[in-house]
Amino acid sequence: MKKKISITFLMSMLVFLLTFWIAGYSFDAAALTEAVSFYVLTYFILENYAERQSFGLPYIIAIVLGRIILELPIRITEFPETLFSLFIPIVVFLSIFLAALYFKEKRISVLVLSVIILILLSTIGQMEWLNAFHYGK
Repeated sequence: MKKKISITFLMSMLVFLLTFWIAGYSFDAAALTEAVSFYVLTYFILENYAERQSFGLPYIIAIVLGRIILELPIRITEFPETLFSLFIPIVVFLSIFLAALYFKEKRISVLVLSVIILILLSTIGQMEWLNAFHYGK
């Protein structure tokens, strides 16, 4: 199990490294791309590693740590300057939770609701988050 958790952590870090650069072009695209990528990764990991009756908490923690570990130092030292981009990790963490919920429930309604939530947060939610910083709303 320890090896599987380490692999999960490294896979999460790899997905982050493959997707983080999109934020340099568009925060909307970055939020949606990372949310979908981590949703798929979480479901894949839980489906292959976690027991059916469990929620797979150690794997979820490994995925979250793999996602946040590289940006954590900059978020800690320069928090006010990085606050405008904090919505992306929030959406990603929600997508990880929704994927775990779908793994646990296995209902199509959970999947459809997850897709709707992630699309709305990645578009309208991200836009409102950025508007709050740019225009002080």
